[in-house]
Amino acid sequence: MKRILLFLLFVTVTYSSLFASIITGLVKDRETGEPLIGATVEIKSAGEKMYSIVGLDGSYIIKNVPEGNFRVEVSFVGYSREVTEIEFNGNTVRRNFELESELSDLSEFVLSASMIKGSEMQARNLERNSPNTLNIISKRAIELSPDITVANIVQRVSGLSIERNANGDPQHAIVRGMDKRYNYTLINGVKIPSPDNKNRYIPLDIFPAQLLERLEVSKSLNASMEGDAIGGAVNLVMKDAPEEFMLEGDIQLGYNQLNMDRGFYTYDRSPINRLSPYQQNGPDYFAETSDFPTKNMVLQNVMPLPDVIGSLTYGDRFLNNKLGVMLGGSFQNSYRGVDSQWYRVGLDNFGSNRPTLQRLQERESSTQQQRYAIHSKLDYNINENNVLKFYYGNYQLNDFRVRDMLDTDTEGRNFSVTEGNGILTYITRFTNRFQNIQTLNPSGEHKLSNNFVFDWNAVASIAKSESPDDGNFIRNGELANFEELPQNIERRNNRRWENNTDRDLTLYLNFTYSPRLINDQTQVKFGGMYRDKERESFFNRYIFDPFNPAFQIQGIHWDSFEDVNFQLLNPRGGVSDPLNFESFERIAAGYVTTRWDIFNTEIHAGIRAEMTEQGYSLRVAQQNVNPDSSQNYLDLLPSLSFKHRLNPKTNIRASYYKALARPGFHEIVPYRMSEDDGFDESGNPGLNRVRANNYDIRWEHFPSLTEQIFLGAFVKDIKDPIEYTLVRDRIFSGPLSLRPNNFGDAFNWGLEADFIKYFRRIGVRMNYTYTNSRITTTKITRRREDPTDESSQLVQVIENQTRPLQGQADHIGNFSIMYKSEKTDIQLAAVYTGERIEFVSPFLDNDHWSKPITQLDFSFDQRINKYMTLFVRVNNILDSPYQLFVKSPLAREDAVFPYQDNPNETTVRTDRYGQSYRVGLRFKRN
Repeated sequence: MKRILLFLLFVTVTYSSLFASIITGLVKDRETGEPLIGATVEIKSAGEKMYSIVGLDGSYIIKNVPEGNFRVEVSFVGYSREVTEIEFNGNTVRRNFELESELSDLSEFVLSASMIKGSEMQARNLERNSPNTLNIISKRAIELSPDITVANIVQRVSGLSIERNANGDPQHAIVRGMDKRYNYTLINGVKIPSPDNKNRYIPLDIFPAQLLERLEVSKSLNASMEGDAIGGAVNLVMKDAPEEFMLEGDIQLGYNQLNMDRGFYTYDRSPINRLSPYQQNGPDYFAETSDFPTKNMVLQNVMPLPDVIGSLTYGDRFLNNKLGVMLGGSFQNSYRGVDSQWYRVGLDNFGSNRPTLQRLQERESSTQQQRYAIHSKLDYNINENNVLKFYYGNYQLNDFRVRDMLDTDTEGRNFSVTEGNGILTYITRFTNRFQNIQTLNPSGEHKLSNNFVFDWNAVASIAKSESPDDGNFIRNGELANFEELPQNIERRNNRRWENNTDRDLTLYLNFTYSPRLINDQTQVKFGGMYRDKERESFFNRYIFDPFNPAFQIQGIHWDSFEDVNFQLLNPRGGVSDPLNFESFERIAAGYVTTRWDIFNTEIHAGIRAEMTEQGYSLRVAQQNVNPDSSQNYLDLLPSLSFKHRLNPKTNIRASYYKALARPGFHEIVPYRMSEDDGFDESGNPGLNRVRANNYDIRWEHFPSLTEQIFLGAFVKDIKDPIEYTLVRDRIFSGPLSLRPNNFGDAFNWGLEADFIKYFRRIGVRMNYTYTNSRITTTKITRRREDPTDESSQLVQVIENQTRPLQGQADHIGNFSIMYKSEKTDIQLAAVYTGERIEFVSPFLDNDHWSKPITQLDFSFDQRINKYMTLFVRVNNILDSPYQLFVKSPLAREDAVFPYQDNPNETTVRTDRYGQSYRVGLRFKRN
């Protein structure tokens, strides 16, 4: 009997399915054509609830619909419902729906502009219509990513890789293999100064991701853009005033795996003096040891509180929609750790030209980071011809870092890994750094006549960086038979104060004339800019020796820093250092560019002239050093681009532009600085600007409003590229220092592919860039005068070596796959960066390369209701290490050193950062 019932049930189900229908189609915005991802399609009165949620490609599907006439209702937040009756007779029904926005009382322009802000459709539309080669990450893509800063986001763009800071966090962008110095950063299309104490490029980790509407990367320039971007320009488009009430925000808690494993190093920051004794009391003051607090130099190991990240933005329109307001804020407090092994590398003294290992530094670092951001945008429509805008941004990044380091002399006479012997140095460094960028930008757009438009920007910005009471606690000791002996206080402990200010005043004027020659698309645009930039740098260092007694033993004379007796060797500090300087830069620019649209081809041709005056002045004259220096130069920068529309969905574009890169303010100052955690640094007053001719071609296809396929190539012919190299003051005996230098000519070319495709539940994004750069420079080879005679004299030979540009990786790739259901979004994202040169050695075949690295991140979003979403983020799932190596075996192949696992190469550095976990709640109300 049971078998008969099962058989009858099977027959019934099979019979019903044979006559069941399927309904499928697309749901879009009626005005913009944008897919309404997340809309609901529901069949009423079907006996049971049957519905589908619109997928990533805008499609829906409902299966097993019984025969009959049923009402189909389509709904989406912010849109009018659409209800229609459809007959189902066992066939597949294909029906598309177009919903009308409930903002239909607004003008068509306002509607289309407002409904797509921050969407994937807006991003693809801007890429398609831009005169430049452009890549965009939308606000929606940023929300689904695990990224919390702009620096994290840029590595998702094709052709871009990142350079990390001391915490292992992304900080600067490398565009198409071009180092960070060859790119610039904009906020809402205008330049801002950098708080970096040495360079003009901006640390992108100061900007929180939550305040972005989109991230734009221009890989080519036109004449209306500033010309110092050989690699490209990164534009941060901040959230704009909406067309109706909007309130959104998020709160997140997180933790780092490394902190769970070994704890977090910290110290008491309360007694830190933001000003040195010299700054507090004047240049004639003789400081005493009592002027320097000690509690902030005592190391503590704790389990830190969870990371806290939050943001809130509010927007609305007032005065009959004339006044738009956007206010936003963000706060991030995080605890990061790094475990590192770093070798100071030398060169063999016996003519093999192979590396030697001089010192091993084993470091444990902990950094507390605090980010604050305030963002405000106003726009006021005076009338249909005149709009005034105002932007104010305030971005703050505080770093409080401890680096506890064990330094082993690996060239010492008693060093032995197998016997457990060595000369040790213990260095604990306490670093406090406060960075801030503020920018104030009133602007206006004025339609003077039907064919003449004027727009302007007045920008006042200031960037500051302070590093107060950056102190080292240095001890020495010994390892004997695997046992560490009591530590002694080392000489020349130091504490230093650094601060710099970079002030910008800039005016932009642009005029656009549409003469209606040939057709309505013809334009002539001209204008100019003037920038007055001033930078001040202050540096003061105090040096301490142990005193009374001079030989102080741990456990007998002291247990912590507070117990040590010090003598201050320089009571007035070290303000005569060349790092105390003032510098300036004045740039005047003018341009003219034209636009023509002929035979489905958009042509932009223009030229830009930039006059630069740059210089510095040392506050204290140095022997054999020019205390004041300046240089002036004029650059003519032509540009030409073509965009041919093969069909409504396909473009092919080609462009040429000439660009430059100016030396950093700090780089042209004749200074030398000693660093305990790396190589010494020095300046180069003879440094020249870099110039380059840039060529670009790209085929673009947009299968839908949210999908794309890009294939492109680029070439860069570079004159006088600047790279940091390890240089000796004297060929053999002098110390190495990192110094910027010009290196003849370089050539850089590459290929790019970018792909975005959405299926119903699955979305795929991938991009790949191949870059090949070549530069030929002179290198030093140390060898025997007679290679067959080991007793012959050591000689130096100058040879040419061709290598890639510093920072350029051959292969860069991104891959992310996402899943979307009714209430769940899941994304797995991978970033791959191939090997590249990090430091250029003066010696042949001794450059420091970074190994390929793959970072894997995970995102999970679960919608609770229409206002709130719970999400989980995991960064660096694989705990991928950052590794540096020399592509040559050690000179002493039989020697045993820690962390040297490959006999064919020399490991220089390994950093591990651990995984990061976050859970959060996001809310939106509009």
